Amino acid sequence: MSRPAICLSTSTYPPQPGGVAAAAQRLARDLSEHYDVHVVVAIERPHGVGEVETGHDGAVTVHRVYQADPSSSPAQFALRQAMRGLDDRHGFALFHGFFLTAAVACVYAAMRGRRPSIASLRGSDAMVLLEQPVVRTVLLATLRSVTWITSVNDTCLARAAEEVPVAGRSSVIRNGVADPPAGEPAWSLSDTRRGIVGTIGEFRAVKDVPLLIRAYATVPRERRRALYLGGFFSDADEESWSRTLIGELGLSDETIVTGQFEPSAIGRHLAAMHVYVQPSASEGGANAVLEAAARGVPIVATAVGGMREVLVDGESALLVPHGERDQMGAAIARVLTDHQLAERLSAGGLALAARMSRQRERDQWLALYERLLHGAPSAR
Repeated sequence: MSRPAICLSTSTYPPQPGGVAAAAQRLARDLSEHYDVHVVVAIERPHGVGEVETGHDGAVTVHRVYQADPSSSPAQFALRQAMRGLDDRHGFALFHGFFLTAAVACVYAAMRGRRPSIASLRGSDAMVLLEQPVVRTVLLATLRSVTWITSVNDTCLARAAEEVPVAGRSSVIRNGVADPPAGEPAWSLSDTRRGIVGTIGEFRAVKDVPLLIRAYATVPRERRRALYLGGFFSDADEESWSRTLIGELGLSDETIVTGQFEPSAIGRHLAAMHVYVQPSASEGGANAVLEAAARGVPIVATAVGGMREVLVDGESALLVPHGERDQMGAAIARVLTDHQLAERLSAGGLALAARMSRQRERDQWLALYERLLHGAPSAR
């Protein structure tokens, strides 16, 4: 018996970096155990515009649609055309836009046969898009038209509810985190990581690395040893401002910027840290925070978005208001100074990661798909 074919449209997919790409791959691979999964992603490339290149990621079929500017209206039209052609060949039973803009083409395709469609709000970026006059009307129409809306946190879903009806057709499915690889030890304080303050990720403006730099500079010199930035800057202005701050605050000899690395290396980078810091101005699901929690690295984070909803101050993290340099610096210094506090936060992080398991996330997605395709119950 043939399995239903699913179209999962996403803004990014590995080997492209970022949390959305990693989360889309997790979902696609989980779904591929039950469905014939086709991922459609627009890729920026100056030549071969409109060309569709098909490959495979294990059991997942990946269709990359090349565009000069994937965010432009002509690109969106070409993406709809490509998706329609794929639908003609594969007969998709459900369409899922794994980012708000990715859901636009899904709605057009789903309407042809009155098939179910999902729009997923992947954190704060989606909410920023709703404030943009150029795309706001189209995005709101998309949210009104889809069968179901998912969000990685309550904050984003509440924001969407201010614009469109969501009652009875929405759910929060939070990011999950896998157990660390077998043999990878949980965090414990050692001389090699003592005094090392770090963060990991793709450093965009919303991640506010400059706040972390300024907070780190307030930590007493005898307590700190290094500022470990595990990742890369994808925003040139943000990188320029961060490097200027590092120089002006005299931190050049203490700062390490690793550059981009493979996801499999996350554990190695987290293992270098005494304390993990997430200084974001806004945050959706904070995959990096969950990775730190799963390894028991003590966490300091801003009380924003999804982090405010899952982290408990003094138990699984120390939470501080965003923008408060001195409060963040004081929280970092507390963890570096108080070994009992660090151990308590480590244990709290491990307990959080156990609750936010990959199995939980997987089960919630599969339950939703079953409900939309077959009328089976789905957790709200």
